[in-house]
Amino acid sequence: MKFASMREHLRDQMYDTSPELFEILCKMVLARRLNTESLRVTAFRQDEGIDIEGAIDEDVFVASFGAQVKRYNEGTTVGNRHIQRFSGALDQAKYQTGTYITSSSFTEPASAAAEELQIHLVDGERLAVTMVQHQIGVTKNLGSYETDDEFWEAIEEPEQQGIVPSNEVPLANSFQTLRLFLKAIEDTDGSTQAIHSEVASFDSRHANLYGTAGWILGFVHKDTPKRVNGREVRRWGLTNTGTKYLRLHERGDEEAAERLLIDAIRNVEIIQRVFETIERDGELSYQELKDRVSAETNLSQSSVSRRSSTVAQWLTTLPEVEEISDGQSKKFVHG
Repeated sequence: MKFASMREHLRDQMYDTSPELFEILCKMVLARRLNTESLRVTAFRQDEGIDIEGAIDEDVFVASFGAQVKRYNEGTTVGNRHIQRFSGALDQAKYQTGTYITSSSFTEPASAAAEELQIHLVDGERLAVTMVQHQIGVTKNLGSYETDDEFWEAIEEPEQQGIVPSNEVPLANSFQTLRLFLKAIEDTDGSTQAIHSEVASFDSRHANLYGTAGWILGFVHKDTPKRVNGREVRRWGLTNTGTKYLRLHERGDEEAAERLLIDAIRNVEIIQRVFETIERDGELSYQELKDRVSAETNLSQSSVSRRSSTVAQWLTTLPEVEEISDGQSKKFVHG
């Protein structure tokens, strides 16, 4: 399609996505427009109106910045009061520069306030133009533009219908290890190679295994691969929920972190389906759990055995489910 058609297509994509995924989109655009070698973009650390933060280091210029991201419907504008609040958040957190990004547009008073406060504004039109011009989420061939499927697949969420895909059935069985993985993402560019360097016990298999678990829980998002020594290396990025989970643990608020984890587990499709059976029948044997996982997926029998163990562990994290001995096996009862 032509430049203008692709620009409008991207605008429609922005309006159709969720606020959380729009933030991830903006994070990925920022990472590509500002050299990722000198930029560290993460989800917010405090609830101060800052959604994305980064550090720009260009040898002769060093600055910390914060970005506010708002996915609004078409026709809903960002007003002056939003800019004033954002300016206060930047000052409070001591960011040196700031950018406000929205899928919609800004009012004239908002634009005037931003100019006075030296805040950079990016509306939906400008964001779409930037993406087309720099081929972010877009490919160009012989003057025609098409969407980059790999880019958009990287920010998709797990589906909840029909057969549960194999990559939505967890295999990671340690939440402590998951936290190490999340922290490694935050401290690196999120590539499997960098994560392995950060946490020596993580090889690429472990990184992908825990990355997939984090994605299923909504704690991480996929990012497009980077090339290292001529080959593609998978990358992961934190979502707001993943960052909040880390911060709660760092603050010692274990109860709140546990509640957040439980809420995330409740939203995992395979957990929902198995839990429905326990809730209906009152109990479920371990063999019946494996049978249910097999029926709801296209996994091989060997994979069903391995992943059912993790499903059972995630399931018993829910306060309503108790694991009890059942002869030489175990069963799960609804409390």
